[in-house]
Amino acid sequence: MPDQPTTLQENINWYLSLVVLVLFLVVPPLLCSLLYLSQVPDITWERNDGLVYDRVWLYRDRRPAGLGYQNQRVSARYSDTEICVETRLRFFLWRPSPQAEPATTSRELVLVDERWQPSGQTCR
Repeated sequence: MPDQPTTLQENINWYLSLVVLVLFLVVPPLLCSLLYLSQVPDITWERNDGLVYDRVWLYRDRRPAGLGYQNQRVSARYSDTEICVETRLRFFLWRPSPQAEPATTSRELVLVDERWQPSGQTCR
């Protein structure tokens, strides 16, 4: 008669099954997304007339390559025609690089002819 599995073996089997399941659920969409990004310049999700957006692209300009992520949010509303937007830039590179440092900028936008234009000033 075969030996019954121990509690440790049952736990290991359960965790290995969980890891395999997660790999099958996570890896294919990730690889498909990277393949899609290799064919298009970027993927952008815009909201609120382009004032709020997220953007992802493959960073290939310099070595090392990786992913770039940029997001913009309205950080302050001064009036109906004046706002402050904050833009954040991050890189997820295959290897570390001093050239691709995270950055955050803020700028003031004004509404001109129903379009948001940079005023050339930093936020208050």
